[in-house]
Amino acid sequence: MAGAGAKPFVDRKLAQRKVMLFSKSYVPECKEVKQVLAEYGMNEAVYEFVDIEKRQDVNQIENYFQILCLTDNRAVPQLFVDGKYIGGHEELMRMYHNGKLKDLLGKAGAL
Repeated sequence: MAGAGAKPFVDRKLAQRKVMLFSKSYVPECKEVKQVLAEYGMNEAVYEFVDIEKRQDVNQIENYFQILCLTDNRAVPQLFVDGKYIGGHEELMRMYHNGKLKDLLGKAGAL
């Protein structure tokens, strides 16, 4: 079960931003996804990323991702748009290259 602070933290972040990326600063896949998202020029009112490795409840946050994302994947990056799980690194890079990520962000009103 997600820790007492992990679920409210994640839920609050998802409610605050249209586009929310959970990441770790030292993970190369996270850096790549951040660069891709930076290309879209979304402002901070719409888009935010949070590097979770400094949080004491990082394991609980990752456990909560498994519930939210309906997957065994606890690894970051994890991208959410309008509170819905979009994918991790592999899915996001595929969507970026085929244009679907930009379409999705556009439809969400994030661009």
